[in-house]
Amino acid sequence: MATLSHPYRPTPSLLAVCVLLLSGHAAAQTPSKGVYRIPYADGTDIKVTNDHIKHDPPGRIDMSGKGGGPYRIVAAADGIVRHVVDGFDKRISGCKDLAASEKKNNYVWIEHPNGEWTKYTHMTKGSSSGKAKLKVGQSVTAGTYLGDEGDVGCASGDHLHFEVGVPKASGGISTVGGFLTDNDGSKRNRIPRICGIGGNYFVSGQSYQARKVPGNLKPGAKEVARHGVPARDYQCLFDQAVNAGYVLEWIDGFDVGGNVYYNAVFRPKGNAGWAAFHGLTAAQHQQRFNEYTGKGYRPHQVESYLGQGGVRYAAIYRKQSGPAYSAYHGLDANAHQARMDALTKDGYRPRNVSVVSSGGQRRYTALYEKADIGSWQAKSQLSAGEYQQAFNSNAQQGRQVVYLNAYVHGGQPYFSAIWSSKANGPYKARHGLSSDQYQSEWQGNTSAGLLTRDVTGYSSGGSARYAAIWRK
Repeated sequence: MATLSHPYRPTPSLLAVCVLLLSGHAAAQTPSKGVYRIPYADGTDIKVTNDHIKHDPPGRIDMSGKGGGPYRIVAAADGIVRHVVDGFDKRISGCKDLAASEKKNNYVWIEHPNGEWTKYTHMTKGSSSGKAKLKVGQSVTAGTYLGDEGDVGCASGDHLHFEVGVPKASGGISTVGGFLTDNDGSKRNRIPRICGIGGNYFVSGQSYQARKVPGNLKPGAKEVARHGVPARDYQCLFDQAVNAGYVLEWIDGFDVGGNVYYNAVFRPKGNAGWAAFHGLTAAQHQQRFNEYTGKGYRPHQVESYLGQGGVRYAAIYRKQSGPAYSAYHGLDANAHQARMDALTKDGYRPRNVSVVSSGGQRRYTALYEKADIGSWQAKSQLSAGEYQQAFNSNAQQGRQVVYLNAYVHGGQPYFSAIWSSKANGPYKARHGLSSDQYQSEWQGNTSAGLLTRDVTGYSSGGSARYAAIWRK
C-alpha cells in the first residue's frame, strides 16, 4: 500500500489490513497495482480455500462457487485476451511429481492496461472457446464471461485458480499449463487487490459474493465525477482513479436510509503531493490533520457527514503553498458563529462550511483562508426555498455561489452555501436533482466546457437528491 512518498492514502483500516497480510508468508510479494473484481458472475457466492499466503506456491488464489453450479467465470478487469487453452477434459493427480510439460490445464490469460495479467485456470473443456467464444486478441471488459468453473488439470476438485502476474517481456508464459516463467519465489506474481470486500484482499476460509464494482477509468479526462457511490465501493473507485493518474479534488458524504454514499470529483494529477481520507472519527480526523499539516500539507477540503456509528469526516490535503488557514470540526452552532466572527474579523474568509445534524443538533466543520474573495456571504441554515431566495439575491448583487453543502436536520433538507463576488464567468448551479437529472446536467455542463466544482447529496422523501455547481 501507500508509503509516505506516495501521493495518496487509503483509509486507516485498509492500511492496517494490508500490513497484516503482507507480514506473513511470502514477504517479497507485493500488492497488485490494479484493482480487480471477484472473477465470478454477479450474484455468485464463493469461498476462498487458499489465499495468497496459504496457496502452494504462494501468490495465487483458489476459490469455488457455493450453492449449485455450473459457475460462470468472468474477467476481473478490462483487458485483452492473450491466451486461451481449453481442449483438455481430465483431472490430473500427482502433479507435484510431473514435469511442467505434463501439467495440462485449461486456462485463459488476460493482459490489462496497467501492465499486469490475470489468469483463470481449470475451466471445463470448450467453455472458453466454445460457449464464451473467446479469441486471442479480443478486448474484454470486467464481467465478460470467460468459461465455466471446472476441475481440469492439476485440480483437487471443481474450483477456479486465479492469479495476477507480470510476465517476462519475451517467453513469459509456458504453452502447456500457462505458467509464468522466471518466477522463482513467485516474484512475478502480485497479490490481487479486490474491490468491495473487507480489507481488499482474499482471505482463506472467507466467503464473498461476486458483483459489479467500479471498474477501470481511462486516463486523460478533464475530470472524473461520480455521484451516489455506496460506501463499500468508494475505496475501489478511489484506487481506480489514482491508478489512472487522477487526484481527488472534491469529496462529499451523505446518508440515505442509514446507508452512506459518496460524491467525488477527480482531476488529472499535478506535481504537488496530496493525501485524502474518509470514514474518520473525530479523533482520527484530528490526528490526520495534525500529522499532515505538520509535514507541510495544507487542507484543501474538510467534510462531515453521518456514517455508521455517528459523525464521520473526510479531508483532502495538498502539499503546496497558499494563504494562512484555520480549520475546526464538530462545533455547535453558537461556537461556530463565534469562531466565524473572530476569524472573519481577522481577515479570514470561509472556504467551506460543512454541517451535519447529530442528536438533534447541528455540528459544523469549516475551513478558512486569509484570502480576498471580494464581497461575500455565507449562510448555513437555508431550507430549499430560502436557498433559492438567497441565490437570487446574491446574483443581483454580483455574487456567485462558490460552495454548497446539503444536510438533513429534523427530517428536512437544508443547505450551507458561500457566495463570492470574485467568482465570475460562465457557471451553473442546480439543486433538488434526482440521480438521472444530475447525470443529465453533468453531461450537458461538462460538454459545454464547465467543470464540476461542487456536488453534494442529501435525503429527501427517502430518496437521494443532488445539488451541484459547475464553472469554467
